Amino acid sequence: MRLTNIQIALIVLISVVLGYLIKSTMKEGFQNSDLTTTTCPDCPPMPDMSKYVLKSSIPPCPTCPDLSMYMLKTECPPSPDLSQYVLKSSIPKPEPIIIDNSSCNKNAGECPPCPRPRCPEVKCPGPVTCPACPPCPRPSCPEKIVKCKTEDADQNPIRPYLTPLSITGFGAA
Repeated sequence: MRLTNIQIALIVLISVVLGYLIKSTMKEGFQNSDLTTTTCPDCPPMPDMSKYVLKSSIPPCPTCPDLSMYMLKTECPPSPDLSQYVLKSSIPKPEPIIIDNSSCNKNAGECPPCPRPRCPEVKCPGPVTCPACPPCPRPSCPEKIVKCKTEDADQNPIRPYLTPLSITGFGAA
């Protein structure tokens, strides 16, 4: 069975109308004014119960602290009069005192003996001068050897065992 375009349009229209009717009759919570006005016209609307909690689910209040160990502010002794005091940081530092003993002419007596030295004094011998080194001999160049006779040398620079055997005439002039 095949539906025509008109039948499909009617089904869609009916489903939209039914959805709108269901949505308008059902509201969230107690906010539907039709229910509250029909049951009691003089009553205020019902509160939203999602904003409330049961009293039994609330934990008890903590106990008050023991106040026998504390005193009242009125029992505190008065603070000292600070007009007679100065901050330590506001006092300038005194200059160092230099004692001048030049005016004292009294005989102070004998000086105490000097302490004996703890380590023996080491005396090293004086420096020794060494004689000057003799001058080094001047190197001379070796004498050149001149040969008057020419030596017969092999004029072929290619060695025969390096020549490939497959190539003929290699190295021939």
